[in-house]
Amino acid sequence: MTKTVEIFFDFMSPPSYLAWTQMPEIAARTGAEVIYRPMYTIGLHDIVGNQSPVMVPNKGKWVGGDLQRYARNYGVTLNMNPNGFIKIVPALRAAALAEQEGDLEKLMAVIFPAMFVEGLNLSDIEVVGALIAKAGLDSARYLEAIKTDEVKELLKRNTQEAADRGAFGAPTFFIGDTMHFGQDRLHFVEQDLAKGSS
Repeated sequence: MTKTVEIFFDFMSPPSYLAWTQMPEIAARTGAEVIYRPMYTIGLHDIVGNQSPVMVPNKGKWVGGDLQRYARNYGVTLNMNPNGFIKIVPALRAAALAEQEGDLEKLMAVIFPAMFVEGLNLSDIEVVGALIAKAGLDSARYLEAIKTDEVKELLKRNTQEAADRGAFGAPTFFIGDTMHFGQDRLHFVEQDLAKGSS
């Protein structure tokens, strides 16, 4: 029987990006279904009392080097975005709407590289709009929709759901009742998914 993995992610999260680059091969090897769930990690941290590794300078420095080691091991590019703190919420709201409409993977395919390969400034709403259009979606409709309470609530609900299910950061993987955290646990994710493949 095929298993399903839900992945709660954030476009600001380099480990989420790295996991995203590896999941197609893992899904192909295991026959698993992958469901992506956008959430706002800062909001999650507020709910559960966590904080980003970058808030601890020594840890932040180590994590940055470790992520580059994983990127080299995976054979992918990981450029830390040069634009400082990115106001990522509009892009995440767009992702929440795309999730609802079945278009999330189209949006992820342009936003993750924009963030971690091209180094675009996703704080700029015009940049976000251009990426939505690049994904083949209606940019004007999305940019209006992400201002609405309905779409804002979609992202809040995902973030609260992640917290309620035990998440404390991104990416978090759920395979049934089993939770894994971090792209450095992808081998365990694959092991669990392979148990359900025929």
